[in-house]
Amino acid sequence: MKRTHLTSILALALILVSLVLAGCSGDKEKAAAGETAAQSSAQSAAHSDHGALVVGPGVGNLAPDFALEKIGGGQLTLAELKGKAVIIDFWDTWCPPCRRALPHLQALSEAYDGDLVVVGVAMGREGREKVQSFVAENNLTFEFVMADAPQYTVFKNYGGVQSIPTTFLVDREGVIRNVWSGERTQAVYEKAVRAALGV
Repeated sequence: MKRTHLTSILALALILVSLVLAGCSGDKEKAAAGETAAQSSAQSAAHSDHGALVVGPGVGNLAPDFALEKIGGGQLTLAELKGKAVIIDFWDTWCPPCRRALPHLQALSEAYDGDLVVVGVAMGREGREKVQSFVAENNLTFEFVMADAPQYTVFKNYGGVQSIPTTFLVDREGVIRNVWSGERTQAVYEKAVRAALGV
């Protein structure tokens, strides 16, 4: 009996550790993931004419456009950023790995200003005001937008983001070059950014 109980506890501990290492997850991300496969393949098929690149969440695809509200007002679309490399970071205020990654993204936005735009897509579980105060308190100056709750279409269009942070690097032509699920070091992000910029 004791051995079975110990085995169960160890199995549970391993599952919890793997979730922490992979990133944060929550009910809203799971809901957003619901129709991922069907939507992703339908969207790709709809845009795959004459051998052109398809729109979808995978590396080598054109990044899906979005129109999301900035936390300070106004709207941001991915289309308006064409010509620059773009990091799209799905995150939220309650997620420790997300919070640890944001300073790395801030440093990159400053180091490659003019060539790279960083966009933080906040899930917003704790509300817009919490996102605004978090951004201000941490001196984060890159672009922050709110996900389109309660539909979370942006999460669905980007593969049904199931854990955060999930981060996409899009090149100057709008093509996804890298996708990271979970926290990464600044060096990992920067190496990919430099490759995308050809520097």
